This record gives sequence, C-alpha cells and structure tokens, in this order.
Amino acid sequence: MERGPEGVQRLGDAIADVLRYEIVMGECAAGHVLSENFLARRFGTSRSPVREALRQLAHEGLLELGRNGARVLGLSGEDVQELYDVRELVEGFAARRACRLARGQREGLAQTLLSVARDMEDAVMHGDWHRFSELDLVYHQSIVEAANHRRIMRLWHEIGKLLQLTLAIVIRMRMQRGEADMRGALAQHRALAEALLAGDEEWMARVVQSHVDESRRLLLSNARLEGSRGEEDERC
Repeated sequence: MERGPEGVQRLGDAIADVLRYEIVMGECAAGHVLSENFLARRFGTSRSPVREALRQLAHEGLLELGRNGARVLGLSGEDVQELYDVRELVEGFAARRACRLARGQREGLAQTLLSVARDMEDAVMHGDWHRFSELDLVYHQSIVEAANHRRIMRLWHEIGKLLQLTLAIVIRMRMQRGEADMRGALAQHRALAEALLAGDEEWMARVVQSHVDESRRLLLSNARLEGSRGEEDERC
C-alpha cells in the first residue's frame, strides 16, 4: 500500500504508464469512461494514486476528466501532428546546438550515438521492436541532452513517455515492412552521427526533419488512429 505523497506519486506514475500504453496501443478505446473505483480495484490500491494517474493522462490530452469519471480521448491524427511538431522543434534546435560543441565533445557524442546505433542493429537482427524503440529514444535524448538547454529538456521530458509509445508503433510497423525498411532507419541514425562529426548544422537539421517526417507519416497511416474519438469500448 502507498505511504505518503511520494508513495502516491510513484504508484500514480506506474498506473499512468499502464493506462497510457493501453490507450495509445488501442487496447482501451476512445469513448470508454474510466472509473476511479474500478481502477483502484484493478490495481489493488486506494483512489489517490488512481486520481494522480488520471490527472497525468488528462494533462497529456489522452483523457477528459468529468464528474462521472475520465473519458478516454485516445490519440488522434491531430494529436500526432502536434506531438511531432514539438518533437521536430526540440530535436531540430538540439541538433543545431550540438553541432556547435567543441570538436572533442562532438566526437564523444558521435561515438555514443554510433554505439547506440549498433545496439539498435542488434535489436533488428533479433526482431525486437520493443528494444529498438527504447534505444531509439535513448539515441535522440542523447542529442537533446547534449544541447544543454534546461527549457528544451523540460519540453522533451513532457512529451517523452508518449513519444516512446509512438516510437514503438512506428518501429513495429517498419519491422513488419521488412529488413530493408529497418536498414533505412539505421542509415538515418548513422547519417546524424556523421553530420554531427562534420559540425554541419544544415545537414543535421535536414536528417532530423526527414527522420521525424517519416515517423509522423507512418503514424498517421496507422489504422489505430482512425476514429480514435469513436465509440465506447469495454476492454479497459
């Protein structure tokens, strides 16, 4: 059982992670109303951490809080557009800023990125889309962290958990399309490291934009987003 504000926060975060996954992956459909009492029974906890989880998801735009519970909104095409607009702004800024680092710092960051890219290639060989999506987030977060900009980092953390789930959807779609498609994704990641080593801001910005646009396009073609503001579903 949770104890004190920190315990409530930790449990709330854990419950939010589960519900976020179910909503984004389409397991908990738009229109469904989530009851605090039902969720408290499901997760074996009091209503306080459940309430905290619902507040988090409402802040992310996945739920709408009401007097009779929280209605699932899901992830619409418009949500994806906005999420990836923010991603493009944050990563584009961070990429340009990273190119202005001293050469030694750029080389160190590039080696980190190439090391992560090798692990991503290993994940492709094993067909592990979940591991690949985790590494993908680590890769891009490394660039954002290198920008050393507190407010940009806050923006990144604000979209981070939702972004990771959308990355998982994109990677699973790309793996289903075949190894050649995944090799293309890996080539983009290697190109980012090469642009960084060269200190070429324009090259780096172009690769970031191309990479983000491709992910956005795949997400918008995903059938899970069609009718995401639709009828109630009883699965969650």
